[in-house]
Amino acid sequence: MGLETLRYATVAVNAPVGRPGLSREAGGGSGTFHYMIPEALRGRLRPGHMVWVPFGGRRLEGIVTGFDPAPPVETREIQGLASEEPVVTPLQIALADWISREYLSPLGRVLRMMLPPGVGTAGETLVEAAEDPPEGVTLSPTQQAVYRALKGRGAVPVARVANLARVAGWRSALAALVEKGLVRQWTGQKAPAARPKTERLVRLAQGAEGAEVLLSGAPRQLVLYRYLAEAARWGTAVPIAQALAETGASRSSLDALAARGLVEIGEVEVWRDPLAGREFVLTEEPRLTPDQEQVLEQIIPVLDARRHHTFLLHGVTGSGKTEIYLRAAARVLAQGRGVILLVPEIALTPQTVRRVAARFPGRVAVWHSQLSEGQRYDQWRRVMHGQASVVVGARSAILAPVADPGLIVVDEEHEPSYKQETTPRYHAREAAVALGRLCGACVILGSATPDVVSAYRAASGAYTRLSLPQRVLSHRRHVEEQRAQHRLPERPLRLQPLSGRSEDLLYVPLPPVEVVDLRRELCEGNRSIFSRALQAAMAEALAAREQVILFLNRRGTATFVLCRDCGHTLTCPRCDVSLSYHGAEQELVCHHCNHREPQPRVCPRCLSRRIRYFGIGTQRVAEEVRALFPEARVVRWDRDATRTRGSHEELLRQFVEHEADVMVGTQMIAKGLDLPLVTLVGVVSADTALHLPDYRAAERTFQLLTQVAGRAGRSPLGGRVIVQTYTPEHYAIRAASRHDYEGFLRQELPFRRRHGYPPFARLVRFLYADEDGGRARQRATELAAALMERVRVLGIAGVEMIGPAPCPHARLHGRWRWHLILRGADPHRLLEGMPLPRGWRIDVDPVSFT
Repeated sequence: MGLETLRYATVAVNAPVGRPGLSREAGGGSGTFHYMIPEALRGRLRPGHMVWVPFGGRRLEGIVTGFDPAPPVETREIQGLASEEPVVTPLQIALADWISREYLSPLGRVLRMMLPPGVGTAGETLVEAAEDPPEGVTLSPTQQAVYRALKGRGAVPVARVANLARVAGWRSALAALVEKGLVRQWTGQKAPAARPKTERLVRLAQGAEGAEVLLSGAPRQLVLYRYLAEAARWGTAVPIAQALAETGASRSSLDALAARGLVEIGEVEVWRDPLAGREFVLTEEPRLTPDQEQVLEQIIPVLDARRHHTFLLHGVTGSGKTEIYLRAAARVLAQGRGVILLVPEIALTPQTVRRVAARFPGRVAVWHSQLSEGQRYDQWRRVMHGQASVVVGARSAILAPVADPGLIVVDEEHEPSYKQETTPRYHAREAAVALGRLCGACVILGSATPDVVSAYRAASGAYTRLSLPQRVLSHRRHVEEQRAQHRLPERPLRLQPLSGRSEDLLYVPLPPVEVVDLRRELCEGNRSIFSRALQAAMAEALAAREQVILFLNRRGTATFVLCRDCGHTLTCPRCDVSLSYHGAEQELVCHHCNHREPQPRVCPRCLSRRIRYFGIGTQRVAEEVRALFPEARVVRWDRDATRTRGSHEELLRQFVEHEADVMVGTQMIAKGLDLPLVTLVGVVSADTALHLPDYRAAERTFQLLTQVAGRAGRSPLGGRVIVQTYTPEHYAIRAASRHDYEGFLRQELPFRRRHGYPPFARLVRFLYADEDGGRARQRATELAAALMERVRVLGIAGVEMIGPAPCPHARLHGRWRWHLILRGADPHRLLEGMPLPRGWRIDVDPVSFT
């Protein structure tokens, strides 16, 4: 059936839709609606077009997801195009549909995540106060406040009314004013947040040569003319701002030259490229190790067959996983297909981009949330128009409009940061596998510590597991270059040639790990946050002008503040959590809502001055290092230190160029960084994640310890790791100290099977938050009863309910939080078509339970 004959389109509307249930037909799971295609758009409309549609009493944007020869209900007509070209591809629509169904999220919300700022003209609700209210109209005090705030301001976005009126209950008061006719309300169009950037250029006009005599009486014009004449010799136009700055001429001088017909002024579009101004030295492909060759021998036939398959690449830290990604990417690009390479943190993007862009110059787009709106808009357009065939970025890069992906890589696939914590709560790793199925792409999941679920799938045959068991130091020539570049001393290391190969390829064992029992340190009188072994190792490394990484997965100076007389703990007034002390700012901070208050002098309850600070954070560790080693240059890498754009890259540059000696950081430093001068990694406390209320606590501890240990010994200097803990006997810590992933799995999988946790079941978390704690508890109890009744009615076996119970952080942002967890082989079957009250947050396959 041709497009010209199709009369109805399905449209995912860009607006919150009522959610009477989770069934897609009800509109809660999908948010798609049928509209009639007007005569003028028949044959022109395509899937992915953004359109204007009537929705209730409003005019909203939506995205066309498909066509239907006959609608199930009476329909209204599409009002027009909001974009001349489709803004999402058919492949993106298919992926969005999968995410919507898998994670029970409105399709319109998923599709909107695929668009950068500036695409479409979003609607916004505007209000405007009428003239003075007529006689006899009675207004409540709140209504009067809202009316006064709007009067004389013209059209005001509803989003601004709260700040203007500054009264509680403003929304219901505004609705009453609209009903009384005292305020007019309508939907307008918001200006796009980003648009193409243009630059005005100037060049010498044709036939303008030899005009110096004409300009002899205008010296500034003459200087500008000569500058442009020089540029004309190279056939280039010059940005106006540059020409004026370099000649000291004014805009009036340029206008005068234009009036004489001596110059031509034009406008050209320029890309806001986050990689602009950077030079990437082309790199030769290194010789592969035998292990790498064996891995590629299994991957390349899949790439050449253009079929979907998922590989789990288990390679120890420094084993050469990235080279596998690059070789596979080169094969795919030669076929004319695209590549998506995901990294778990923005902090890793610069280092990864550097390697990828050096191998594929001019073909790489960067994709993450710290780009400016203009950069994100331009990167999206480059990918959409096929000008960039390799996308490197964080979680959201899986949503990029790559036309025909042939390879999808998820590096450090075990990282929980691949899970989105706001709606739609998708997991980028699972979305990558789904996208691979949809487009016939090869998917590589890489990690030194694969997720337990991924490892189980590989053992069950769903994925193919590949192995890189040896840490490759480098080629002998590169090792000598590294020694010379960093002035590394000769040191007897266990560098060995790879078996069966020339002496050129070298490998080194993984760094030894020493576990220090902090209980024994205390018994022997050491009350420092650093064990004697760690202090001695730091002194040795710093004396040798080597670098140290200290890892602690907790920010701040102290984790809680206590009055030693009455026992009062200072907590956030809006959250049920202790305030952390940040010594640099001399204030208490809530790490959940960012509430801040000054450092207390006396206890707010009993007025005692005996205030004490307990626990440690990254700030405290940095202070202790400076006290022990005053000459050491110390940097912190945590969320507090990396709030500004580009801060990740600047911190990494400082450390790589040896402008700092010690890096103190949270889990950001455990992820894939290659730092050749680091010879010592100290884990200040291995216990911070081990005792969290989370079934993944042991797995996260093992992964963090193994990953952070992998930052040491990545050069001819070698390295060592010291892990401090109060529970040295725990199997996760013992396995990490031996770099023993298989040993960890042998302990962890029976625990998961015994308790019915993934991979042996799936979880769905329901969370309700309310300012009234009693109401939150009541809603949770009601939903739990409704779910168990549905289990009974449908006769679904093997479904269990955990809860309802208060969340571990029972109060955040002033709202009391209750949750319950559904556990079973197929929770979707229970939820399909089930009415769900408003206010509930649903998280399928959650990675956090706090």
